[in-house]
Amino acid sequence: MAKNLENNLINMHSKYVSIDEYRPEYTTHYDALRNEIYSQWKDHETLGKLVNGYTLGGGYGDNLKVGMPDEFDLVIHLQFPENDKIIVTADRSRPGNVILDMSKVMQILSNQMHNQRVFKLLQKIVNHKQQLLEDKLQSMLQGLMTQALIKMGNQIEVNGVVSPLKYKRCGPAHTIEVKGRYVYSVDFVPAIKLAPAQNVLAPEQRRYFGQTASWDAIPKPIKPPRPENVSFRASYYEAEKKLIYRKNNLKNGIRLLKQYRNTKNNMTNLKSYFIKTLFLWEVIRQDASYWQKPVSELLIEMLTKLSDVLSLSSAKGKGKLLFFWDPNLDMIADLDNNQRRDLFNSVIGAQLDFRRADGNLTDDIKNRVQLFFSNTVNINL
Repeated sequence: MAKNLENNLINMHSKYVSIDEYRPEYTTHYDALRNEIYSQWKDHETLGKLVNGYTLGGGYGDNLKVGMPDEFDLVIHLQFPENDKIIVTADRSRPGNVILDMSKVMQILSNQMHNQRVFKLLQKIVNHKQQLLEDKLQSMLQGLMTQALIKMGNQIEVNGVVSPLKYKRCGPAHTIEVKGRYVYSVDFVPAIKLAPAQNVLAPEQRRYFGQTASWDAIPKPIKPPRPENVSFRASYYEAEKKLIYRKNNLKNGIRLLKQYRNTKNNMTNLKSYFIKTLFLWEVIRQDASYWQKPVSELLIEMLTKLSDVLSLSSAKGKGKLLFFWDPNLDMIADLDNNQRRDLFNSVIGAQLDFRRADGNLTDDIKNRVQLFFSNTVNINL
């Protein structure tokens, strides 16, 4: 690989990808908001009994955040009394999803006087088969968040600075948008925390899950929305953190690819988790030395793999991006041909320019490479 390209990418990473200048004050503000909202959830007389800690997720959680500190993801862990009695089965109609049978939990709770509030709550959020309902649970949490914001006066004061707050639902997340001096958003994502013994992974995926202490069932609405939805998305975030840990240039490659995506108006359909999934598959295909390659070489190779995934007419047919934890799910199946074509053309264009830069980094190509990472557009992923 051309050393000039490698040095140029390292400079781009420092200048546009890893921006630490504003992080301390934004983190201080976020910490105050997180603590206030979490306290409001925890203090609820019934739902508060389910709230059992939180984990920083998303890009910050696994150190893959790029650009300004303008998005935070907080996973709020929910656990029921007798949580280990939840019967988890794979949702055969929706690969990657699970169904939570609460019948054994409810049978035990019905005889526990100290858990009668939770038992009565469960009666409202299960169907006739006593399966937990995503939409009913989310409706209750929406009411909880609405009440929390009302109590706060739809604002928060941190170090003398008052910031207006706006609440909205976005997929499984309860999102708070912060306005004023500090402009950022926080996705509060509820998750049913489950034990390793409750996972429904196939033997190969179970091997990659390893000794991870827990996993989550996320109440993610299906599209189009359906009442009495029993399907929850299985999430193995902690296991993924272990898989990408100490892999040299792996995280630099993901960050650069995400930042390149952020500069393109026609690449907003390439979700961050799609990029992460692409790298997860490569983790199990390659030995550790693979990630010691120069980041320029890794970036070109991963762009090639991404173009194969997005291709509409490769030698193997239409490309697919399989969910790492359940290969029966094609994560990009919902993209139409025009969306895939836009993504494919952008990836191929970048791939060609990087290959040219690798051979001969002229001033013109150097400027093009810089534009790949500096001309950021606003996207919501």
